[in-house]
Amino acid sequence: MSRLLTRIAGLLLVAQCLPGIAATLPIHTYDQRLYFSAGESPDYQKLYLDDQTEPNGLLRYEPRYYWRSGDTEWHRWDAQLRAKMLVAVGRPSSLQADENGQIREDEHYAELRDAWIRRRMLFGSPSLSLALGRQSFKDEEGVIWDLPLESINLDYRSSLWRAHLVAGQQFATFRSDGSELDPRDEDIFRVLAGVGKQWMPGHWWDLQLHYQDDYSGRQVETLEDLLDVRDFTGYWAGARLHGEGGHAPALGYTVNGLFQEGDLTRYVIDEVEGLVTSEDKVQGYFLQGEVYGRVDSWGWRPALGLRAATTDEPDYLVNDGYFQTRVQSNRRPGVADLSTGVLGDLLDFEMKNLAYAAAWYRQQLWPRADLEVLAGSVQRLNTSVRVNSLISNPQVEGEAHLGDVVNVALGWRSFPLAVSERRQMQLSARLSFSVFDMGDAYQRPEQIHQILFVIAGRW
Repeated sequence: MSRLLTRIAGLLLVAQCLPGIAATLPIHTYDQRLYFSAGESPDYQKLYLDDQTEPNGLLRYEPRYYWRSGDTEWHRWDAQLRAKMLVAVGRPSSLQADENGQIREDEHYAELRDAWIRRRMLFGSPSLSLALGRQSFKDEEGVIWDLPLESINLDYRSSLWRAHLVAGQQFATFRSDGSELDPRDEDIFRVLAGVGKQWMPGHWWDLQLHYQDDYSGRQVETLEDLLDVRDFTGYWAGARLHGEGGHAPALGYTVNGLFQEGDLTRYVIDEVEGLVTSEDKVQGYFLQGEVYGRVDSWGWRPALGLRAATTDEPDYLVNDGYFQTRVQSNRRPGVADLSTGVLGDLLDFEMKNLAYAAAWYRQQLWPRADLEVLAGSVQRLNTSVRVNSLISNPQVEGEAHLGDVVNVALGWRSFPLAVSERRQMQLSARLSFSVFDMGDAYQRPEQIHQILFVIAGRW
């Protein structure tokens, strides 16, 4: 009996030690990402596109250093530095750059993307942390925030609940080609907040709020050059529902509903009266949904989905109704987990006075390789108000149909490859072909296309 008790005690002692051994983590971590993109895209700067494309390319390198104060999961401090070096040839799109913000022609620079320190285990809770510094924030679809922000971030994460409260302001771009912000991004204080719960396994609801106080346009020097002629102080608030259940087939859904309200102030420099301001109350809404089914029990794992979105219809005023700012992107992961848009790699419309619907089909060609085909249509709601996109082809009053899009993408991800005892390498690649057939809402409808190849490595 005593021998049995001794063995049991020994097993219990080993069981207690194993988690500590398994949880041992490196204090210093260094990894990097190399991202290459090349393709032929429309020259958006021309008034009429004439189905002409121009070659472009982009090389992006991101080193990241991460530090923790201890070698277990229960460390109390950690910090991160992440930089970016970018070289662009031609004019790649922001989707090719895998980030929010337009890339200028033949641009190159180095940038500090993240620089933060975090206090974990607040009040002894492993779920609660407080971070301070330059941090990057993005929601799943990029519809409410997608930006770097100098901020303080109180974050809570558990198996059933998640919440965060962020407050901050962009002060500089931290780029080698000049750290001055675009005048439209200056002097904007932001609050990002959210709370969510997993109400059943695999299903979440989230409440989200993005508030901004924009006072940048009051600077007369920026108005004289028409660099920043309007300010919006208000909020976007709403709910997100998403989940997936079942296995043969698996059924999934995502729903975003946002309401926007605030004061939009416009500034004009008058030779007689000086600075003239006018103010309007703005209200609007945005609805987006997607449903899909996938059969994992079949070797080729076919999946079929539908997605659609709409904003409210503005009342004959360009500044009326729901709109998005430069820190909301609509980008999401595509095949091979590389960023794409809701309508593929070519189109990047602002969600204002706009509705779209699309169907997509995806299947596994061989292990870790996928094919996705998407087809959709884009409409504007008020035919007297233009929609915002990079396409400079003038829009015709009274016509709603903006066009139809087809996007075909091949994606591949490698198996993780061991580089060292603690480091792995993974490669991702995507080849896509996009066609946009402009509708009657454009003054001279053209069919434009884009060919894009992207490869990314992380190690």
